[in-house]
Amino acid sequence: MSLDSPAARTREPGVTAAPGRPETPLKQLRALKRQGLAGQARTVRALLGQVDDVLDLESAGAVLGGRTQREQLAVSGEFAEQRIALLGSSTMDSLPHLLTAALIRDGVLPEIRLAGFNQWRFQILAGAPDLRDLDPRVAACLLDDSAVFEGVADPLDIAEVEARCAVFPEELAQWTRASRETLGGLTVLCTVPLSPLRRDRIVDYRTKARLEAAWHRMNAAILDLATGQPGTVVLSHAGIAEHAGVTFGSERMRHVAAHVYAPEFLRAYAEELARVARADLGRTAKCLVLDLDNTLWGGVVGDDGVGALRLGGAYPGSAHLELQSLARDLMRQGVMLSVASKNDDEIAREAFATHPEMLLDLSSFVGFRANWNPKPDNLRELAAELNIGLDAMVFADDNPVERGLMRELLPQVTTVELPSDPAVYASLIAARGDFNLLKVTDEDRGRTRMYQARARRTELESTAGNLEDYLDALGSELTVEPAGPLNTARIVQLFGKTNQFNLTGRRYSEDEVAERRADGTGAFFAARLTDRYGDNGLIAALALAEEDDGAWSIENFVLSCRVFSRDVEGAIAGLVLRSARAHGAPAVTARFTRSAKNAKFADFYRGLGFAPAPVPVPEPAPVPEPVLEQGDARSESWRHDLTAIAELPRWIGVTDDQGAFHVR
Repeated sequence: MSLDSPAARTREPGVTAAPGRPETPLKQLRALKRQGLAGQARTVRALLGQVDDVLDLESAGAVLGGRTQREQLAVSGEFAEQRIALLGSSTMDSLPHLLTAALIRDGVLPEIRLAGFNQWRFQILAGAPDLRDLDPRVAACLLDDSAVFEGVADPLDIAEVEARCAVFPEELAQWTRASRETLGGLTVLCTVPLSPLRRDRIVDYRTKARLEAAWHRMNAAILDLATGQPGTVVLSHAGIAEHAGVTFGSERMRHVAAHVYAPEFLRAYAEELARVARADLGRTAKCLVLDLDNTLWGGVVGDDGVGALRLGGAYPGSAHLELQSLARDLMRQGVMLSVASKNDDEIAREAFATHPEMLLDLSSFVGFRANWNPKPDNLRELAAELNIGLDAMVFADDNPVERGLMRELLPQVTTVELPSDPAVYASLIAARGDFNLLKVTDEDRGRTRMYQARARRTELESTAGNLEDYLDALGSELTVEPAGPLNTARIVQLFGKTNQFNLTGRRYSEDEVAERRADGTGAFFAARLTDRYGDNGLIAALALAEEDDGAWSIENFVLSCRVFSRDVEGAIAGLVLRSARAHGAPAVTARFTRSAKNAKFADFYRGLGFAPAPVPVPEPAPVPEPVLEQGDARSESWRHDLTAIAELPRWIGVTDDQGAFHVR
């Protein structure tokens, strides 16, 4: 790392390198730990991003993984929190440290607990005595082939091995169900690699083929658990090994310490598990911002002209076209695309409109900045325009100067380090997994269309005489729908991904929604908003419950940022109050839990006529997100007696203003 790098320039006094000999990121992290990590969140994350060696990354995770270090970093309010249980059939002592480093680098403070060696079955059968009090949101199990072959008496009896492979997926399914009943949360499985020694001990090729076929069928059945088991993610060991370059560790370490997997494999597994853990918290990136010249196409359009651009055909044009193809596929799955390019706007737009090989067109983008302004300024504008955080943006540019400036001025933005060869642009961006989700919903697939409609609404706002004229002209219609098979995934996603208008921070899994609906302990709803420009999709989610005295309780209420400033939240809450009164409830109670991102809605309930509750509403289950600001780790209880309910916003039409909601 050079001494003029962003991390070096942000060092605390006393964290110095020997003259002419830059300190390694790991040494700087150790020095910061000695000084105290409060106020050093961004420096720590930047340093972690510079750690390449797997053993150094493990050491960095060990440096930062203590309770004191987590508490010091949490003061910044920049981190989400996550709780993860790890189980396996081999020694995985390095995995918690690798996972800690990956998550802190990406803005998540984890509390991780590793079950004992080969205790994956015992822990769950015994009620998880070492893990239950952690209350993990994610429980991950990484097995090796010993978990399968321990049920095989003769490994040369191929019929016995085939039979064992056939029943193992169902054993794993039963274990998964028991794990979810015991620990709750999300369960993460992984397919099982077949070690060379298991394969190579067989000498005839026909039997080798039968073994391989049985093993592939077994892993295919394990992958099917992702759709057959609720709340389950299944990773592919083959995909992880592709990124790691290796699967198994040395034979000596296997004999000495029962280390089956190579450190590089465990690192790649930790990276993939970190993506799952981030997706569980709704911390997935939302927008890919792309440069144009020598990124989306080869050449400089302002100098070379549209006709001379290298796009499609032979290399390097094929590589740039491949990147466009990836961007288009990401867009179809809910990733917003934007442009930030040093170019004349008219010339850049002409290239998209006229080049015959162009896969993307102007309608592919929700934001377009082709100008000569500093790119960090353009990204600030785009984030404000799209109403997303800078930490939801991923920036890809072939120019190392532009990348360095972005890291320096906007460290919140994820800046992809593109190499000089465009042949790897698409595979590198895809492999990062910045946009990975637990499940893609219909709202995700239509996100680009929705944001383009939002841009047309903004145009209408600019021509309207005042805000109310604009809202009247939109012709908004609000529809409330109870949770069901078609919308539960989106409801869970809204609770998980929404950070600004998220009034308590409580998240729910699909299992929890289904179970509480079934046993009558909770009711869940979504709200859809349409207007003259189209369907905004499901934009809000509510969780309601009934208290002992019959009062309704709003456990949590979340609203998508794309419909802010239209008083949709007031309309939804007003419908809750009217429905409660129509059903004879004596009151509606609610809670507001302040976080680093929702503070501007602290007076929401007061504005609707709620009063501070004299008797606290029962605390919801503990949740890891959002991280509370220092001094604000408190919840406020509110109560509305339903005697005076404010009028609904006149510019929002509703289908049923008395019976939209219920609690049973």
